Amino acid sequence: MALSEKDVKTPTKPLVSWLSEMSQMRGSEALNHVVKCGLNVSNSRHAILAILSPEFGWLEVKYVAGKGCKDALGARLEVNTEFGIVSHVAATGQPFESGNVLDEPKYRQLFPSTLSEMATPVRDKFGRVVAVLNLESDRANAYSANDRSACEVLGAFISTNLELMECEVREEALIQLGYILDRALTEEALIGQVIHVAEDILQFQAASLFMLDKSKDRFVLAGSTSQLKSKVGEIDYSRGEGCTGWVCEHGQSLLLQDPQSDPRWRGMYVEFPSDQISSFLCVPIMVRNKTEGALRVLRRKSKNSFFNNQFTENDLRLMQAISEQVGNGLENVRNVERLIQSERMIAWGELSAKSSHMIGNRVFALKGDINELEFLLSRQDEFQTLDPLAKSLAKNVTKIEEILQEFRDFVSATQLHREVRDINKLVSESIDEVFPKRSLNHLQVKLSDSLPPALVDEAKLKRALSEIIENSFHYMDLDRNEAKVKLTTRMGSNRAGKSGHPAKPMIEIIIEDTGEGVNSLNKAKIFEPFFTSRVKGMGLGLSIVKGIVESHGGYVSEIGEPGHGAKFVILLPAINRP
Repeated sequence: MALSEKDVKTPTKPLVSWLSEMSQMRGSEALNHVVKCGLNVSNSRHAILAILSPEFGWLEVKYVAGKGCKDALGARLEVNTEFGIVSHVAATGQPFESGNVLDEPKYRQLFPSTLSEMATPVRDKFGRVVAVLNLESDRANAYSANDRSACEVLGAFISTNLELMECEVREEALIQLGYILDRALTEEALIGQVIHVAEDILQFQAASLFMLDKSKDRFVLAGSTSQLKSKVGEIDYSRGEGCTGWVCEHGQSLLLQDPQSDPRWRGMYVEFPSDQISSFLCVPIMVRNKTEGALRVLRRKSKNSFFNNQFTENDLRLMQAISEQVGNGLENVRNVERLIQSERMIAWGELSAKSSHMIGNRVFALKGDINELEFLLSRQDEFQTLDPLAKSLAKNVTKIEEILQEFRDFVSATQLHREVRDINKLVSESIDEVFPKRSLNHLQVKLSDSLPPALVDEAKLKRALSEIIENSFHYMDLDRNEAKVKLTTRMGSNRAGKSGHPAKPMIEIIIEDTGEGVNSLNKAKIFEPFFTSRVKGMGLGLSIVKGIVESHGGYVSEIGEPGHGAKFVILLPAINRP
């Protein structure tokens, strides 16, 4: 039943006073006050504020004012043009007013006493409808031009507060991310925290993190919030491959709406079917101006055709801020790892040096005793039965000396005496010294004629090459006719130029064989001290190689395919020719 004129209350205070009060408020408190203000200044009986869900595309009633309104809290309204005035306004983005809702076919009853209704769309700074402010009155033709103007002002206030609330959520996420990244001790822990923030705090529908595997020069899936979780470590992108690979190659962010229309799009390894993707956003993770990974988020097309849920420039800036924090976190983790590794190497170096000295003194004495024993045996025929024992002693002393030499090489691997040398000549000499003259292995050598010289420690570099070649002998089946070692030299680069930074000329030495290759689980371990799958030695060989090469300012990696032979690649800085 409609109210009589005596039941109509005048506003308790003007709009200006309400706005002054609301300017001191934030978040939900401010929005609750807005709804009460709308109710009061328009003499309405009911007021609701329905917020659009960017993930699901529906309206949810989150704020109400007026008698009997609490039952409407939490109600979800579809966005459409066919029924429901609030739904119609959200779909069309146009305000709507009716002086008699009983004559309005779009009207769907929410409160039984309503006669007049006015709904105002609330837009964000990108022009998208994000909420609807709805006022209802028991009087016919209740709303005036002043009421409409007041609703527009309140709509602007709502828009500003919703943006502030979103900023606060994102700011809190960045603070939390920075806090936990500062305390991450490993890359795995860091990646796990990034995925946690993306999934639980920012509530992205799909987020995936790809990290550079330097041995393959490919960007491998390291973490995901979606069905790709089961593919971590299995799928990867090369530089320039698809939109994700493009970001990795160029070190630039990429925001695409309807990415399927972009010529770079391949639809590879995506979190849901390509034709369901509405928006694509990918940012590079940079460490010291080099691309070390990429963080990608996708948004699924809304089931509601009236709702635009695509990523915006705000999302782009947020992702860039996250990627910057991740890059800083990665650098911190790697610095800690390098420090720990350095301290370990120093400790092992001191230990090996002391052990080498102490054992060496004992070995020297043992060798003297063995020489004396052999002399006595040679003069006493009745002692000939002890001759095998003397030989066994001599053999074991030789093994101890070999271990001592490996310790010494490990300690001195980074102590260089460099001179300008011809790498091809050095490689050829290494082959002559190490490769057996009568071997069942086939040797194939391909040396580039145009190599510039390099500044190297000749003895140390020969030691590194010898270690890798001898490894090839050990792991190949010498009974097979196809057992082969191939050694190649050529010009290369440090690959940094692919990330948009100047590439340095490098001499590339490649040693590959037809053995069993390196198990994928061991590729990251073979250069660590004391890791070995051989009975002989201390497991320091490849660690010594790594120390020698890196002390020259170079890189060494193993990039062979497991089961198809090992392939070691050494990159050494070349001397620029004038």
